[in-house]
Amino acid sequence: MKAMLFSVFEDSRETQEMLSFLQEQGYNGTLMGASSVNHAFSGKGNAAAAYSLADFAEGVKDPNLAAFFLLDEEELPKVQAIIREKSGNFQTIHGMMIVVPVTSFEGSF
Repeated sequence: MKAMLFSVFEDSRETQEMLSFLQEQGYNGTLMGASSVNHAFSGKGNAAAAYSLADFAEGVKDPNLAAFFLLDEEELPKVQAIIREKSGNFQTIHGMMIVVPVTSFEGSF
């Protein structure tokens, strides 16, 4: 069975190092800029409800990064342990993670 680990972290050097470490360990996922609904619509900062891929590539990012990992069930505890350790249980790197069981998957990865 597969599981999807969805996580959101503040965008920082430490977060990028954690995600790089996961990649070095052989884990791959999807990464995108993210912003809370409150932040996006509050008029604070430069956050927009949507922004272009070109802006993201040039480093114009919202203050958070969302990462999705599709994992085999037996790999899930390993990735969760890495995230807990590297984030200091979400104290050093603020964020969160949730796991959603995947009942159907088609494709290759």
